[in-house]
Amino acid sequence: MTLTTTHRRIIMWLVMFLMFMPPGMWVTSLPNILETYEARWVLPYVSALTPLMAIFSALLFGALSDRKVNAEKLLGVLGVVGAFFLWLGFASLDRGWHPGWYLFFQGCNALISGPMFALMTKVKLVNLSNAAKSFPLYSMGGTIGWLSGGCIVSWLALDQSAHAGQLAAYVRFVMGFLCFLLPATPPTDHESKGWKATLGLNAFSLLKVRELRVFYIASMLFAIPCISFFMIVPTMLKDFGSLHPTAQMTLGQAVEIGAMFFLSFVAGRARIRWFVIVGLVLGVTRFALFALAGELGVLAVIWLGIALHGPIYTFMMVAGRMFLDKRVPGTMRGQAQALFQLLVTSVAGVTGAFFCEVVYQHQVTDELSSWTGFWLVMVGFAMIPLVYFFVGVIGRSEKP
Repeated sequence: MTLTTTHRRIIMWLVMFLMFMPPGMWVTSLPNILETYEARWVLPYVSALTPLMAIFSALLFGALSDRKVNAEKLLGVLGVVGAFFLWLGFASLDRGWHPGWYLFFQGCNALISGPMFALMTKVKLVNLSNAAKSFPLYSMGGTIGWLSGGCIVSWLALDQSAHAGQLAAYVRFVMGFLCFLLPATPPTDHESKGWKATLGLNAFSLLKVRELRVFYIASMLFAIPCISFFMIVPTMLKDFGSLHPTAQMTLGQAVEIGAMFFLSFVAGRARIRWFVIVGLVLGVTRFALFALAGELGVLAVIWLGIALHGPIYTFMMVAGRMFLDKRVPGTMRGQAQALFQLLVTSVAGVTGAFFCEVVYQHQVTDELSSWTGFWLVMVGFAMIPLVYFFVGVIGRSEKP
């Protein structure tokens, strides 16, 4: 049976849904899962190892999709193989193996799965006729998937169980096979040759363009304190008496749905750079709310900060990728998104994991009010990319 364009676009939405459901199940649960299996000490290492391993694959597979292999086929293979290692990681915890095995299997998963979001972004941007309007709506599939994953885990009472990660792996298997039914996204660069092109290193030439360089660096700097959101906030919720931290962490995804609709409606009517600015401002505000929650000892203030994750993600990651796509050559779209993924997820991920853990160890004690100092440090750090992007980009270009 031949699938129509409409059917393939429905599958595109489903793949986004199933791509983000697994991390919604295990990422926000991980701090509490590791603590249950007496492996909390590996949290900063796994938080850093995941993006570190992705460094070696993001540009390589991004270049491969631009030069040699259809993006949707590559995405399918990576999804299925990565799911296998994801399952092994949580199975090792469940069976009482040394936490080092979890680190190893999760590293393998990250190495294979790291480029998936960048590849999916390329598939969407290439195949959507009106990306400014449609891209956020398809990205919403991921938002709903993440929200659903977190709610399912809390509904099944798996917030502190390795079974949450194993369930996530089964979902990832299904997603991987569906990827082969996505719209065909063939390579477009048939001219680049040499080892630099093969490894995807040509993407770094984009940093010579001032506007792109400012965007890349600001996004990377902003992502460093943002690592604390999934790494630290679940622990904070638990300390403040939350019984279902995984479900409560999905408040951001619930608000994100509205933010995606808003972006889809106004993206063609306003310059995208201003959405990035708003995302940076809201990021500072979120950390300030967490600091206030520590001072007041009020769980509801934490929920308000979590809710801000929705527009922050929408304006920084979704609008940010649209900002980037408008400014790069068509032959480098995959590599441009892979470089963004590399800097924001890998470089910032490694740096942020250890930075946040060091601040956490120095600031957070048994007193609830000690959380205030931790989040004030994050507020100060998040101000840096806000000022840098505003000075470096706003008013400097006529592009949207």
